[in-house]
Amino acid sequence: MTEVRRRGRPGLAEPTAQKGAQALERGIAIMQYLAKSGGSSSVSDISVNLDLPLTTAFRLLKVLENADFVYQDNQLGWWHIGLGVFNVGTAYIHNRDVLSVAGPFMRRLMLMSGETVNVAIRNGNEAVLIGQQECKAMVRMCAPLGSRLPLHASGAGKALLYPIGEEALMDAILKTGLQRFTPTTLIDLPVLQKDLEGARQQGYCIDQEEHVIGLNCIASAIYDDVGSVVAAISISGPASRLTPDRFASQGELVHQTAMDISTALGLKTARA
Repeated sequence: MTEVRRRGRPGLAEPTAQKGAQALERGIAIMQYLAKSGGSSSVSDISVNLDLPLTTAFRLLKVLENADFVYQDNQLGWWHIGLGVFNVGTAYIHNRDVLSVAGPFMRRLMLMSGETVNVAIRNGNEAVLIGQQECKAMVRMCAPLGSRLPLHASGAGKALLYPIGEEALMDAILKTGLQRFTPTTLIDLPVLQKDLEGARQQGYCIDQEEHVIGLNCIASAIYDDVGSVVAAISISGPASRLTPDRFASQGELVHQTAMDISTALGLKTARA
């Protein structure tokens, strides 16, 4: 068992964490109460119904207000559910929509390529696996849903990077750095930029054992109805089977699948 060591004065971190967890629980309770109350309530009603001191309820509402989860109207002084909640809900629905639309295309791609198919979204400065269609081969790639991948060193990650602008790319790189995972990881910025530009031109990117030795991946970006990249679809397989001589044909297959999903999501204009 790994031992966890705490720095600082004994007994200080745990009470602080407990207070933070309690504040989070109370904040969630307020949001749930507002939802049950039709989206709005007074601070006094929140205080009484949630058994919170009035000052505590007000303080928590101000914290939620700073995150745009609630706002206070100027006339009655009541608190209402804010735009931040809508944004979170929209992101959840959007991800669910991507998966529900992509499902049949993922299976088709798995059958045509003979490799495991993955769908990933960007979460901060990582790619997160949200869907997978395993191939039938005895040796195949298999990663648990929720797995996190580096943006610069994975097929799905690079597919989420190549459509974005130079400024956004530099911001992501500055925040994460270019960590080396294998001997072929692209850790030189100009080399990575050239690789991403090539991916942008051809419509797919290649991870040639850049994240895991012995594993190759080909990925392409998925766009929504307004042309923003919302996800990436990829195929992954052992380097002994998904070999460089197959990259071009399989890349076109992945790219076409990504475009089919994008069209199903409402994209009208052709994208790379």
